Amino acid sequence: MNVIDVKALVRLSITEPEKGAAAVLGLNPPVAARWLIMGFAVTLGVVLAYLLPVMSGRAGDLPSPFVATLVQGGMNIAAVILATTVGRMFGGHGRFEDALLLVAWLQLLMTGIQLIQLVVMVAIPPLGGLIMVAAVALFFWMLSGFVCTLHGFQSRFTVLLGTLGTLFVAAFIMSFVLIFLGFELPEMGDV
Repeated sequence: MNVIDVKALVRLSITEPEKGAAAVLGLNPPVAARWLIMGFAVTLGVVLAYLLPVMSGRAGDLPSPFVATLVQGGMNIAAVILATTVGRMFGGHGRFEDALLLVAWLQLLMTGIQLIQLVVMVAIPPLGGLIMVAAVALFFWMLSGFVCTLHGFQSRFTVLLGTLGTLFVAAFIMSFVLIFLGFELPEMGDV
């Protein structure tokens, strides 16, 4: 795979996520390579997340990079597990190792968007928020297409609703687990 192929794969994944996901799965790398891609994507994402705060002298406000990497990696593995199991609960046929590859690829794509956002925040700060909203929309656009391809689903809208519902339930359960473990949730200020 050369640079031109990667550019085409990025463009296809953004414009037609189902075809992009099929092309990524068609590469069929070994399982060890899929884990390496995930590790690289998570590490690169954490490095980019720390870049602006470190450059602006606010590195002390951040958790340790090791902790951030563990959290980011854990969230990505949870996404792989949820994409596999919830999809299968609704009649899909996706495999864990394929979900691992697609989530890793999605993380790499979003890291590219994160880099664009970083450049925009430095060059034109007021547009940073707009890029963030576009990034969230792009994330769900690609995720729903990737899940459709992973499981053989036909309706992206149904997958999108299922994804949003799964995220809501997972966040709800996680908040109870954190409270049970003794973590306090942040208080809401006056609105």
